[in-house]
Amino acid sequence: MLSKRLLVITGKGGVGKSAICAALGKVAADHGRKVLLAEVRSMRRLPELFGLDANHDGPMKLGPNLMWINLKPESALEVYALKLLKLRTVYRAVFEQRTVRKFLRVVPSLAEILMLGYVVHMLEQGEADLIVMDAPSTGPGTLMLQAPGVVMETAPPGPLRQGAHWIQSLLGDREKCAVCIAVLAEELPVSEAIELFHTIRDEVSVPMGVCFANRLLVDPGVVPDVDLLNYLSNVKQCSVLKDTWYRYDAKVSLQNSYLDKLEAGVNLPLVKLPEIMDDNESLVDCLAVELDKMMGDRH
Repeated sequence: MLSKRLLVITGKGGVGKSAICAALGKVAADHGRKVLLAEVRSMRRLPELFGLDANHDGPMKLGPNLMWINLKPESALEVYALKLLKLRTVYRAVFEQRTVRKFLRVVPSLAEILMLGYVVHMLEQGEADLIVMDAPSTGPGTLMLQAPGVVMETAPPGPLRQGAHWIQSLLGDREKCAVCIAVLAEELPVSEAIELFHTIRDEVSVPMGVCFANRLLVDPGVVPDVDLLNYLSNVKQCSVLKDTWYRYDAKVSLQNSYLDKLEAGVNLPLVKLPEIMDDNESLVDCLAVELDKMMGDRH
């Protein structure tokens, strides 16, 4: 995974995509890769996970070998246009006109093309060895991945179609790019992840990586002694312990049933990340330790 140039993390909103991106970036940076964490038109969540306050869209240093940026069509427009047109004077004459900029904002797929083009440009310029993209949630994320193909099919010959080919050459390269799905072991996130997997597999020309099942409760794997539980239920101070055990056991059983459904519907390696309950440790640090340990076990 960390030998790629671009990792795109998507999935239903609220499943912890940003935390997973942050942990992936930290692991790669700790192993010496120059990493850029890229959010897409977001509320600047990633710096907060590192204890930093971002009052701008970056770039911002989050740690050794680790940078952050918030991608927006407006900031990507100049870089992308200059890449294609080559001449700054042409860019200023064409793209800085208000009417033209307004038109560009409503052209289907253009905003996504601009931001993806900016990412490819940064990789070509050597600004990062690896970009981890905290992509939009399922629907918008899929539209972003589909954008180059849509433009190649619909745009007339010219710079826009040429740029889409340029972007797709990276997105479609299995050695350089992977799209990963983040999910919780709950009904709606699992159903959405399965639909997302089939949509990307069947309709989008991008390679897929792994599925991150986030915030999993630890399965104790033992059945408590019935007589002990019955005894505890008769002790006023301990009855809550019995109730807590049964509620926890029911949640784990339900979680495992959703994991079974996920594995049956998503044909990707499943990376299981635990619920982090240690308030004294950074969420990113804890997830990074788990990811690094898994990667070490695989080797």
